[in-house]
Parts: sequence; structure tokens; C-alpha cells
Amino acid sequence: MKVNNALDIGTAKMDITPDEPLHLIMTSDSPRTSKGVKHRLHARVLIIRVEEKDGRQHNSIFISVDIIFFPQSCVDSLRSQIAKRWGIDMEAIVLHATHTHSAPYPVYGFDASAIDSSYDAEFDGYMGFVEKAIIEGIGQAMTDMQPVLAERGSGTCTFASNRRKLVDGQWLMAPDENGPIDPEVTVIRFQKPDGEVKALLVHYTCHPTTTYEDYYSSDYPGAAMDAIEQQHDGDVVSLFMQGCCGDVRPGLIRDGLYCEGSDAEVRKLASELTQEVMAVVRRPMRRLESASFLACHRVIELPYRYMPTLEELKASVNDPGMMGSWSRSLLANPQSMKPLETLEITYIRLFDKLAIVAMNAEMVIEYGHFMKEISAGAIIPLGYSNGNIGYVPTERQLEEGGYEGRSFFFIQGRPSPFDPVIERLVKEAIVDLITG
Repeated sequence: MKVNNALDIGTAKMDITPDEPLHLIMTSDSPRTSKGVKHRLHARVLIIRVEEKDGRQHNSIFISVDIIFFPQSCVDSLRSQIAKRWGIDMEAIVLHATHTHSAPYPVYGFDASAIDSSYDAEFDGYMGFVEKAIIEGIGQAMTDMQPVLAERGSGTCTFASNRRKLVDGQWLMAPDENGPIDPEVTVIRFQKPDGEVKALLVHYTCHPTTTYEDYYSSDYPGAAMDAIEQQHDGDVVSLFMQGCCGDVRPGLIRDGLYCEGSDAEVRKLASELTQEVMAVVRRPMRRLESASFLACHRVIELPYRYMPTLEELKASVNDPGMMGSWSRSLLANPQSMKPLETLEITYIRLFDKLAIVAMNAEMVIEYGHFMKEISAGAIIPLGYSNGNIGYVPTERQLEEGGYEGRSFFFIQGRPSPFDPVIERLVKEAIVDLITG
């Protein structure tokens, strides 16, 4: 039911670039550390306050951060602090990682036999710094609340590529020109009554894996948001929201295979996204009408297919490849031998015909399409939010194998791939959320 709600927002932007060289995601068996900065890392805060006709106020918080993921300990800590200081329920909080692969990274899940134990402690220390910046930013945003109107527009960006291709009977991480992607760019604009833009939400679906140079970089999402903010007059904050891009990456292709880019490619992709966002905001946009605010969530258990035996692990421990690393990791970390993972799905209805669905996983593209289809485009689907339990493939992908359907689970020291029943469980939970 539509209501005449008052809408206010507050924003903040904080620099979270480390001052010192920290470890980056490993691309081989050897750790990497940053040599400098190509694009600074930021945390951006958007607080949305809706006041209904009866005077009730509802606050929701969206935080977009240039990191690869939020560890669960950080999610728990931030939720506790936000609830204690501002009284906001966890269902109305979205801690979102843009998922850049050029930010500090832990060794979680990898075979750590040859890696310094300080690797993870270093990452935990960095995330403590990020936590403090976020709390400071929320405080700033709370003192910056201003009335706004909200509008929605959309465009198209085509540099994304589906990365699952069947080659000689094997599913490889290779470009499939016929594979599913989501080229839609969704833009939510918040304008003050005088017409000045205060904030933007930008949603697109593509892994930020443009480059693996040894430098800090927010990759194309952060570089684009920086450029969009610079092109607007006033103190505009533009937040990037990553879609269900588990099996989608930038289409940097040479001789039919993916190739690594440099900062030149980061800037090129960022420019493409920036130009499309600016084109969207220059066109007429659709006014978003108010609706009764709703924030809720579901927690579902995703079972693994099987539990390996101690004998099976010991038999593989000296294998020089992936299976050896997998068995050593599980033997060294018996707490990883759990039968299931917990997927959290957060649903926040902000306006009539617009809601956010955020999940703590690397959801593959099919789940994003599913949510848009069943909601006639009203849902903006997000991965990498409020934690990250890893890849959530479809039933078909789990049967096919490949990186998302099989290899990931062994590389990351999981007991096994998920049971194919998870696709049904996830989709049923999503439908229950949006129709319940």
C-alpha cells in the first residue's frame, strides 16, 4: 500500500587505503604484497530514513566498501556496535563488499603450511581499521540527514563475460559468448528539494578482477564511483553495489582466453561504466513512490554433498596438487569439517516496486536473473553482503563441475561441493521473503 512517507538520507565517504604494504590475494603458491596504490580504497555510507504517516521512523544502512569480502567476525562486531549506538536492527543493515581483488586479503582456506601465520593476523588488523572507519562514517552520516526525492533509471554496460565454457568435455574458466550475463546498470538517484544530487546507488554485475598487479586498487567499481562523484557538483557520494557475479568477469580476452589487464584496463572499464551512469542520470528518470517500509531476513542451511573420512584425507595428503592441499587444510583445521554452510538473505523494501535482496555469498548470475524475473525488475540483487560463505552455484553447475561447481570447494578447504538441493532451497527462501 502506498503511503506518503517522508524520506531523508545521510552520507559519508572514508578513505581506508592502508599506509603500509599488506598481503594481496594469492595468484600462485607464493604470497603477494602491495607495492603501492593505483586507486585508493574507500568505504561509503548511505543511511535511508523513512517516516510513515503515523510518525514511525525506519532507518536502514547501506555500506559499500572496497574490500574483497566482510569476514563474519567483522559483520558481527559492526552489527553489535550499530545496534548499541543507533538502535538499528540487523535486518536493516547491508555491509556490502565491492569485491575488488586488489585489496588486503587473508590466507583463509588455503594450504598454510608454507605461509607465515601473521598473514591472517595482518588482515584482521586491517579489518579492525576498516570497522573504525565505518563507525565513524555512520556517525557523520547521522548528522548529515537531509530530505530527498528518489528516482530510478537504467542503462546498459557490456564488458561483462560469462566465464564458464565447456571445452573437450571439461568446464573451464574461459569466455563463453553465449553464457548468461546481466548487462543492466541500475541507478538510484537521491536529490535534495533544490535539485542538487546528494547520493547515487549504482548496481552492476561483474567480478572486479580486471588486474592482478601488485598494487592497491578499487578496480573498475571504485574508479568509476570516484569519477562519478567528481562529475557531479556538490558533495555527492556514489555507492557501488555488486550483483550476483559469481560466474561473470570482465571480458578481457586474447586468442579466445582471458588475459590479465593493467591499470589501463581498469581505467577503461571504469570509464565505460561512468559514461553509462552519467548518460542515465541525464535522461528522464522514474520517480520512486513510497511504500510501507519492510526489512527482514532468512537464514537457510546449505548442506555439503558428503563428509570425507579421515582415511580419505590421509590418503591424499601427499598429493602434489589441489587434493593434497585440500586434505592438509582439513587435517590442520578440523573445524572446517562441518556438514553445512549458513546462507543469510536480507530483504529490504525501500519504495514501491523497489527492494534490495542481499546475500552473504558469491551467488552465480542465474540467481540474479531469477530475482529480477519473479519481481518484474523490482528487486536489486546483491552478493558479497554481510559476510561471504563462498560460491553458491546452481544444481546444474554442481553436476557439471568447473571452478564454481567443484574446484573452489577443494581449493578453499571445504569438505566437498554443495549438495545440488541448494538451488531449490535458495529459491524457495527468496520467494518466501518477497511474498511473505
